[in-house]
Amino acid sequence: MEQVNRAPRLTVAVQLMSEPCMWQWEIRDPTRDEVVASSWNSEWMAYESSDEAYRAGQVRLTAIDPGEAG
Repeated sequence: MEQVNRAPRLTVAVQLMSEPCMWQWEIRDPTRDEVVASSWNSEWMAYESSDEAYRAGQVRLTAIDPGEAG
C-alpha cells in the first residue's frame, strides 16, 4: 500500500518495510527523482501504521517547506 500527497513539487509516500515490519515515510522530489528525507534512513524512525507514518511525513514536509504541505 502506498499513500501519496501530490504537492506542486514534493510528495510524501509511505511504504511497508520488511525488517522490521513497520511503516516509513519518504519525502520525494519527483522532478529530480530523488528522496529528500526519509524517516528510516535519516531519523531511524518507523511507525506501526501507514496512517501514523503519513501524518508524521506531512509534519516533516511542512518543516522542510511550509508551502508544500496540503
